[in-house]
Amino acid sequence: MFGSVYDIIGFLIFIVLIFLFPRMMLYQILTLLNAKVQSYEEMTNKAQKIIIKKIDKKTKLTKKQLKNSLDRIMEYFVVEPDSVDPNGIAKKIRYITERHDKKLDLFVDDISSGIPADEKKNLSASITHTIGLYQITKIIKHYIELIKQTKNFQIGMILQMQLPFIDKQMKALYSSVPAFVQGLCIGDSIGPLYAANLIGDAKTKKISEGTVVANKKIDGKEVFILKADGPGANLGNIDEAIRKIVSKNKIDKVITIDASGALESEKTGSVAEGVGFAMSTRGAERFFAETFLTEKNIPVDGIVIKMKPEEALMPMKKEIKNALPLVDEAVRRSLKEVKNKAIIVGVGLTIGVGNNKKAAKLAEEKIDKYNRKVEREKKEKEKKGVFERLFG
Repeated sequence: MFGSVYDIIGFLIFIVLIFLFPRMMLYQILTLLNAKVQSYEEMTNKAQKIIIKKIDKKTKLTKKQLKNSLDRIMEYFVVEPDSVDPNGIAKKIRYITERHDKKLDLFVDDISSGIPADEKKNLSASITHTIGLYQITKIIKHYIELIKQTKNFQIGMILQMQLPFIDKQMKALYSSVPAFVQGLCIGDSIGPLYAANLIGDAKTKKISEGTVVANKKIDGKEVFILKADGPGANLGNIDEAIRKIVSKNKIDKVITIDASGALESEKTGSVAEGVGFAMSTRGAERFFAETFLTEKNIPVDGIVIKMKPEEALMPMKKEIKNALPLVDEAVRRSLKEVKNKAIIVGVGLTIGVGNNKKAAKLAEEKIDKYNRKVEREKKEKEKKGVFERLFG
């Protein structure tokens, strides 16, 4: 008899849980997502405040007008080019990307005055990443409202599974904003940093929009060293620069140096050598460079410095900077194949990196100073944690 009663009670509890469990899950997921959105909104607001503080005394706008202008640009969007007919899609992507950059530069000109050109580039980059913070936050808020309306906790579970990756991206974007405003190197600047060191005291000249070149002898080979024009946040126009050099010189090889995404098991700052044009796909520039070099039958080597995707956006870690000697060894190995002339390209965002060895050393000093500060703060935090665990 008692067994039958317990069976009935257990069955009733099971039935109740069937209806309650989805609601419990929904409540738990929404609580977590709302907490995340709140922290992301704080990141976005802090990023905006950093930008406002930077240009507060170099603008004709009032604080309210400046804040309203930034709020307006947060809704800035890019329409993806139509790809129904894929022929010519790369040209469309490059056109849209160039227009995107130009539009942001015009916005910075509109809200600021008396700011040097390099700092304007840095501000433009910081605004781009702040827009990224805002847009990701807005998308998560959209899904929260969707979950509330549909009572569908499965959507929430899918989003919850992505949160660790979203967290990394958000923290990287947020860390990059003060780095851009202060003109600090980020992980992606390792290519230009190496190029600046390699240029040394050689004379540089502008060869294409936002791109400089230096010509010198290395290991008995004539080398053209390319990088984006620094120290402002600039990617340059590497494709056009390569075309101009190749049109006047018989080039045996192109060597590219860039940051590369590392697997979780790989060590930050490790260096790998391979073939192919080491460059991100932003703006389809790599497509045009690869197409041109393939037509000319010019081999391309790639040398990459491994780092996690978020580390590429954050202020450069000492492990990445310490990879410079290994990069140099790899470049010189690649040059052994060259008979006469080669092009070496330091690919990446050149923020904080000027165009010669003196500027590179200054950038490295800033990197060391920043990393010492991070290590000091980490130790202080650990000591504080120990103290709290011991004494409450």
